[in-house]
Amino acid sequence: MQITSSSLPNRVLTGLCALVIMLGFTPGSVLAVEVSEEDYKLLQKIKQEQSHKEKPAHEQPHTAEPPTGGHANLAAAATNPIANLVQFQMQNSYSPSNHNADGYSNVAVIQPVVPIKLPWDEVPLLVTRTTLPYISTPDLDGGIGRKDGFGDIVAQGYFLPKLKTKGVAAGLGYNLTIPSGGDNDFVGSGKWSLGPGAVYLNMQTPSWQWGLLSYSSFSFASANSDRGSVSNVNIQPILTKHFSKGWYASVPDVPQTYDFMTDNWTLAIGPRVGKVTKFGKQPVNLFGQVTWNPLDNDDQVTAEWTFKVNVTFLFPK
Repeated sequence: MQITSSSLPNRVLTGLCALVIMLGFTPGSVLAVEVSEEDYKLLQKIKQEQSHKEKPAHEQPHTAEPPTGGHANLAAAATNPIANLVQFQMQNSYSPSNHNADGYSNVAVIQPVVPIKLPWDEVPLLVTRTTLPYISTPDLDGGIGRKDGFGDIVAQGYFLPKLKTKGVAAGLGYNLTIPSGGDNDFVGSGKWSLGPGAVYLNMQTPSWQWGLLSYSSFSFASANSDRGSVSNVNIQPILTKHFSKGWYASVPDVPQTYDFMTDNWTLAIGPRVGKVTKFGKQPVNLFGQVTWNPLDNDDQVTAEWTFKVNVTFLFPK
């Protein structure tokens, strides 16, 4: 005689179901999997990192270690010039008008930012910034006309010590100019230059960043050029206000420059507006800015109005 489930008492079926549940899901059963404490912590870390990546970029935490890590979010780290954050910047600056020259000028820049962990506890981080520009000059006098080519490579680095005061970063560094413009004297200095750099950044007030970045250049050797010596100081104020949804406003990321050889200033006055967001899953920092240089210095060719756009790819740890 065939026994069907309908012929069994309900209490027998209930008991069988309970037995299956106990064997399959209770601790210590044959189906249970033992997980070590280290594996459990690793699993939780992976799940946490995955949840961070799924957040909007401006909400994604910046988990890099101090001295310039641990920002409230990735947006705050993206506007910190010495953040412990790998970045790849692409910028284009278009100047429709220039002092002492006709026509427009344009500078396209790529700039990787690479923090390097150092073996010293007191000074654990070096943040490097390397800039390579491609320059198109305005129409220069004397029948020279417009000149195009790669400009000088500028390699900067800032050594950042651990500070006892929270929310503050400071460091000293170097500014090295490599005359990659070659024989084209109109897009490069034709000089090897080196100078000191210094930076201070205060992040103690929520949603605000302020400070100062400064560096100098003094030529020490020539490279196929009879151009004059290089001697200048660059002062870049830092002031940024962060808003909701990754938006921020700040002063320009362009320094105010004093040339010791000509005894002239070149200024950059204007606003910068940006947003930290994502292209697909890739975090990016987008901004645009307008700057005005009101100083017309004799026969020196300098940009008057400049419009800059920037795309920076961010690679948080």
